[in-house]
Amino acid sequence: MDAATEHAASILKVAWARSLGIGDRDITSERTHVVIPEITREITFLNLFGASVFLGPEWAVERAATLSNEALGSERGLLEVAKDRAAHRARAETILFTPDYLPPPSMHPSQAPLISREREMAERLERLCPPDDVAAADLDEQTHWFTLLEETMDPVACAAYREWQGFVANMTALTVADARRQGYAKTVALIATNVALDEGLVPQWRAHRTNTSAWHLAEALGFHRIGVLATVSFG
Repeated sequence: MDAATEHAASILKVAWARSLGIGDRDITSERTHVVIPEITREITFLNLFGASVFLGPEWAVERAATLSNEALGSERGLLEVAKDRAAHRARAETILFTPDYLPPPSMHPSQAPLISREREMAERLERLCPPDDVAAADLDEQTHWFTLLEETMDPVACAAYREWQGFVANMTALTVADARRQGYAKTVALIATNVALDEGLVPQWRAHRTNTSAWHLAEALGFHRIGVLATVSFG
């Protein structure tokens, strides 16, 4: 791991630790188990850069101690932990990041993409997309939008991010169904990523394990898989 990657990795560990309400050094190479009040009604497992932490009530921590990281990082594994506690809403996400600027596509200046930074254009794009795709991209929750427009001024793809924990840019993207596989999402996501880096943020991509198009896009851009977040609610 080079110096830039190591620095970005330390930033991400601190950001995640603070988001989970644990100490900055509690995400360690050996799995940390943190007992939390049962009133939270949620179990969480995070594996990041090979370090991991499990958070749950005492009974969940006792059960988790006998399971592998691989099991705890899956929806099935966490459902098993809370199977007799009315477990529901299990979710597992792939986490990716990049510490480096992404190389821009080679193109003539006359072919430079037309980009809108207005929220209204991102909302217009959402109205052209299936509800499930809109929900997965969650553009409404972002604060910086980059929408690629055709010559007709119609939106075809949007990448966006929101600052998280003061250090990180959580990235996302959405493309009109009939405009996919043409490089539009990659173009705007590249621009959004580099702007986030300009702002001093570490770009991070979180995608549901079944949302292969999202993490394939992130990997095509140059993001690296660094871990998994799994959660399940109970009661």
